[in-house]
Amino acid sequence: MRANRAIWLVVLGALAAGCGSAKTEMSVAASAAPPPPPPPVVVQPAAPAEAVIEGDRIKIARPIFYDLDKDEIRPESFSVLDAVANILRTHPEITALTVEGHTDNQGSVDHNIKLSERRANAVVRYLVQHGVATPMTAPGYGAGAPLCFTNDEGCRAMNRRVEFRIKSK
Repeated sequence: MRANRAIWLVVLGALAAGCGSAKTEMSVAASAAPPPPPPPVVVQPAAPAEAVIEGDRIKIARPIFYDLDKDEIRPESFSVLDAVANILRTHPEITALTVEGHTDNQGSVDHNIKLSERRANAVVRYLVQHGVATPMTAPGYGAGAPLCFTNDEGCRAMNRRVEFRIKSK
């Protein structure tokens, strides 16, 4: 009987020791630092549209850029013109478009009118090459319709522009 009791004590002691070590492992695991939280989801604001219809115009977010005294469109303007082309391809109610060219007041009146017309025509060519079938005209106004009247570079840059007037059904 004593032998049985001794065996039971040994078994119970072993079980207690085993349970104790499990508790120890659990308490070590429980005291470990929790995993870091996932990074917060950053919601990027939507990029402003490159071009939108506003009344009888297509407004562009950035100017169309050309090299000095040239009518070749610079590559940084392609995305703006692609947005204009997309509007014209997806809005069949637009029956005609006038692409108006404007320059600053540097240079002669005749030169600026011709330059602004060449630049407006370059925009029309770009739009046609990118699938626009809408009838378009491209008058050049030179410096005849300024937005700004001071004689500084910021003002001159505002006056160098292309504007889009739409005619709808």
